[in-house]
Order: sequence, then structure tokens, then C-alpha cells
Amino acid sequence: MIQLKKIFLYILPGAFVLSSCTKNFQDLNANHDKPSSTTIAPLVNGVISTLFLRGQEQASLHNDYYYVSTQLAATTSVSGYVLDNGVNDVWNDYYSTLQNINLIQNKIDAATDKESMANIKAILYILRAYKTFRVTDQFGDIPYFNAGKAFSGNAANFRVAYDPQQLIYDSLLNDLKWAVNNINTAASPVTSAGNAYESLGSFDTFFGGNMIKWQKFANSLRLRQAMQMVEKDPTTATPIIQDALSGSKPLVEDGEDVAMWPKTLGGYDLWVRWWSISSGGAGFLRMSSTMWNMVSDNNTDAGIFDPRAKLFVEPNQSNTWAAYTIGTSTGDNVNAYISGTDPTNKNGALYSPLNWYLIRDEWYIPEVIFSAAEVHFLKAEAYARGLGVGQNLATSEMEYKAGITSSVNFWYGIAANTNNVSENWSAVAPPAPSTSQMNALFANPKVAFTGSNDDATKKIYAQEWLSYFRQPWLAFNLWRRTAATPVDPASNPSATFKTFYRLPYAQDEAVNNTDNFNAQLTKIGGNTSNIKVWWMK
Repeated sequence: MIQLKKIFLYILPGAFVLSSCTKNFQDLNANHDKPSSTTIAPLVNGVISTLFLRGQEQASLHNDYYYVSTQLAATTSVSGYVLDNGVNDVWNDYYSTLQNINLIQNKIDAATDKESMANIKAILYILRAYKTFRVTDQFGDIPYFNAGKAFSGNAANFRVAYDPQQLIYDSLLNDLKWAVNNINTAASPVTSAGNAYESLGSFDTFFGGNMIKWQKFANSLRLRQAMQMVEKDPTTATPIIQDALSGSKPLVEDGEDVAMWPKTLGGYDLWVRWWSISSGGAGFLRMSSTMWNMVSDNNTDAGIFDPRAKLFVEPNQSNTWAAYTIGTSTGDNVNAYISGTDPTNKNGALYSPLNWYLIRDEWYIPEVIFSAAEVHFLKAEAYARGLGVGQNLATSEMEYKAGITSSVNFWYGIAANTNNVSENWSAVAPPAPSTSQMNALFANPKVAFTGSNDDATKKIYAQEWLSYFRQPWLAFNLWRRTAATPVDPASNPSATFKTFYRLPYAQDEAVNNTDNFNAQLTKIGGNTSNIKVWWMK
């Protein structure tokens, strides 16, 4: 329980700046010649705590927009959740966290022996990059370089301009390069001046002080974001992809999936996961025909060729598989999760809902941040297209199959170990697929790595898209970047979903940052969702 108390002692965003509580922060604003790790460590841990997804972010953004835009899932009706609420969740969480990040940066900069702070500085750079990439990828241009500095008392930092997404990308990628190259992975590193490196100690509730894992995360994040921008700025992106894949620094490997695990935090309760899908109209989320076409050849158990199908979705109330075709199917305006304790009570749902156990568990299933499967798929794309490496379809196929295998193993491992008293998925989950079942998956025409380079690349996108089933924001990125993720020809999504390219800015900006907000809207053509972010074609 010690870690749990540490990570969530500061769980409220902005608590470091806005709270009147002074415990452990008596000298927060003091000028230190050499900041102590006991001061910085809980602050960094507070930033780590913000990596959890927020409730309205999932309910109104993921369920109502990202799933439907990408066709990864479908909604049978409008949930009633307000888009602005999800926007505010993301926006306010980021800027309160950014202020805390800048406070930590000031303390790091005040150290006499700068080298002693290298590992903590690298961790801060990685956390800032991850948080900022997620926000700029959803909104486009955002206030960044001068944002989150109001604590300084300088009036110039109270209302700041929006920065171009391209410049933000360049800055963050440089930060990640510094982190990857300057992390010291020795057991007990010492500076050239003879001082021990500062560490987070037990306050590193993310990787437990394992700097190699931090380095792998940073390098993998470089690869993800460079691939994200390669269509728009190949000159900048390609050398980064090449460096990330060079082998000089490691990437996330199988069994090292980067995630927020409640089990390592003393049994932290991720209650917003269940709430975001089960409460009110959010229970309208259903299996899409697009997704179903990628895992099954018909509507019978025998037709299912992808073993993840039964982990991601389940039969309807009548115990039959029934996919919802976006914009075409009708009915089923019921909350399929009206019962919070009985997985067999689906409230008469006509279409297949998401697997009850997958979303009902609050204490074991992690929130995935960067999977090993994603690394494999990014490699597969790079080799298929010759991005930063020589084009090699054989290597691409190897990484492609490794990505699928990694995804299957990850989710079957989750199902086999989710055994809370009230959500004992392990007792009812299907057994892990056999070698013959995996071979049948790879041989299915929808999966088999055959055809031209373009065909192979589209299959990579399809399997990467499917692997993001519980990371719809990444499927949203992939859909916008490639315009080549799976689509059911029978679907007919509304124009809203066809051109949902970005989140509108938080309306608070119109009041609190009026001049810069208006200047930004003039620049991009309004505060609508049909405006492409910088890295889109």
C-alpha cells in the first residue's frame, strides 16, 4: 500500500500549485542549490499519476467519437455525453500537469552538479513528451513553450500564444533524443565529480527505478511519433526512424508492455473505466461490422479465426454474434451493462457489446500506454515501406506476425490473470490459442501477408488498428495518418465522423485567453473538428 499512497497522495491535477495543503511541500518555492530527491520525487510521481485516463475523456471522446470515426466499434445511439466535457478533461489535466512539470524543471536546473540530475531530467522529458504528444495530436496547435508557467508571477506567462504543432514535435523529439542518449543505466551511477546520481527511489511507481525501461519507452516513443509525422515531414522523420531502429538503443520488447497497472499500486480502483462505458447512454457501445469482418468469416463460433474476438466482444442477449453496421443498422437503444454484477444480463441487447469482463474489471487490467505489439507493427511498416531502413518484405512479415502474436499473448495473459472476486474473468475466459489456431489466423486471407507492398502495408495497418481495441486514441491517430485502416463498405457513418479530425479547443480559452484564442481560430479557420492537424496529409 506504500506505493498506492505515494502515487495518489497528489492525484488531483494542479494540487501542487493550487492546494493550500503544505505537507511535503514546505519549501516548494524555495531556491535550492542542490534540490533533494525527497522534494522532487513526489512531484514527479504526481505527474506519473496523471497518466491514467479520465472519465469524461473515455465516455465522451473515446466512446462517442474515436471508436465510431475509426469504425473500431459502433454506437447504437447518441450517448448524451457532451463533447466539451471530454475536451475539458484532457485540456485541464494537461495544463495543470504542465505547470507541475515546469516546477520540477526549475528545481532540476538549480542543481550544482547537473550530471547528478540526468536520470531524473530524462524521466521528466519523457513524461512531458508523452503527455504533450497526446494533447497536440488531438488538438493540433496548442500553447506550449510559454504555457504552464503562471506560477512564476510573470504576467507574460498568464495568457500565452498557440505554438505550431510542427515546432512542438521538433522540440519534443529533441528532448527524447537527449533522454535516450543521456540516461545512465548503471546500477549505482556516479558523476564525474564523484556524486551519486539522484533517483526517484520508491516514488518511481511507473518503472520501479529501472532506467533501462525508461530508455526503451523513450526510444519507442521517438519511433511512434516520427512515424506519425513521416507523411508530412519525411526529411525530419526518416533519420529519427532510422536511429530508433538502428539497435544502438533498445525498444520496448515482448512482455515489457508499458502500462499503468492497478495491481502494482496497491490495488488502485480504476472505477472510471466501468463508469465511462456502463453509465447512462454510454452503454450503447457495440461491436462494429468493420471489426467483426476482421476477426470472423461469419456469425458463428466456427467462423471466428482471430482468438482475440472473444476477449474484445461477446454475443448479444440471445447469445448470438451480431455486428452493428455504422449508419445502417437500427435499434438497440439500451444500456447493455445495466447490471453491474451479472454479465449475462445485457438488457435485451440486440447487437454484440464489448466484453463485460474487459471493461468491468477495475483492479487488474491495466491502461496500456505503449505495447510491444505496437513496436512490432511500427517496425513492420518501416520495413514494408523502406522508411529509415532498407525495404525488406521478409523482415516486415516477421515483425507483422510478431505484432499479432504479441497482441494475442498480451490479452490472453490479461484474461487468464483477471481473477478478482467480483470479476473473475480467468474462470470463464477461453484457453490461450494453440499453435494450430495461430497458424490458422496467419493463413486466413484477411490476415495472410501476401500481395503487393501496398497490400502488405494495409494489412499491417489493419492489425495495428485491431491491436488498439482498448486504445482508441491511437487507432484515431492511425486512421488520420494513413486513411487506410479497415472500413466496412456497407457502413454509412455521418459526415461528423468522416471528417472528425481534431478536438475543438476548450471553451475556457475563449474567456481566459481571448486574444490568443481568437488569433488561433483565425489562423486555422475556426474551432471545428473538420480541420486537419499538421501531420495529416
